[in-house]
Amino acid sequence: MRWLFVGAGNMASSLIGGLLGAGENATHIGVLDPNEQACERASKALGVLSANSIESIIPALFAHVDADDRQLGVVIAVKPHIVEPVCRAFSSYMSDTDADGFVPIHPVFISVAAGVRESSMRAWLPDAAALIRCMPNTPALLGLGATALYANAQCAEPDRQLAEQLLNSAGMTLWVDEESALDIVTAVSGSGPAYFFYLIEHMIEAGVSMGLPYDTAEKLATQTAFGAASMARQGDLSAAVLRENVTSKGGTTAAALQVFNDSETPSIIKAALQASRMRATELGDELA
Repeated sequence: MRWLFVGAGNMASSLIGGLLGAGENATHIGVLDPNEQACERASKALGVLSANSIESIIPALFAHVDADDRQLGVVIAVKPHIVEPVCRAFSSYMSDTDADGFVPIHPVFISVAAGVRESSMRAWLPDAAALIRCMPNTPALLGLGATALYANAQCAEPDRQLAEQLLNSAGMTLWVDEESALDIVTAVSGSGPAYFFYLIEHMIEAGVSMGLPYDTAEKLATQTAFGAASMARQGDLSAAVLRENVTSKGGTTAAALQVFNDSETPSIIKAALQASRMRATELGDELA
């Protein structure tokens, strides 16, 4: 098995780190990026192969692999507007045999590029390309991500297992049956970290406004968020039950929650996520 990451940014580096941490051989991993400095940084930091052209990197990855045993996962980790030229470059490369007689393989493509739909990539890639779209979020950089995956009809079970193996190194994974669900995933978890950062930010500001030193308010708010999320993540009790368990009638927590309810915070949250979902759909339309 060989891995090729197109793009040498933070997400690619995080996923490569996950593979290496799981025992993958660094010489089985390649980075493809037109920026030579980015390639050099990836090679130096991670010990992987790198090149700025498909024609160079794929033969290097399979230099000592039998023709009948070539398996490749191509991870597309570039900005959305770069996805089309990347896909077309692979399509062109895979349609030919090079001067040395190297027979291009037919990989499974795994895209972590936001917003670019399967139908668009399928039109740019070779016919019957196995393609999996993933929607990770930024905590994946710490191995604490939440990633939803969608596989097109050309994917076999081993292709799905391959993508799951890769993204499991960045946190939890789950599958969706409809690609349109990824727009909802974007609203809930893709954009979700920002919602929690926003809450932490304003909890800190409120603490400071009432007299706490900034460092004290920051540590308290951040650790409280981490602890609450850890309790919810255990899954033994629902978020609603956990909330009820720390809300005594007539107590301090009840007073705060009453303000949230009086301000119609639940409706605000629903409206915010709906706006995020609608924007994700719009971006997909723009990139189609």
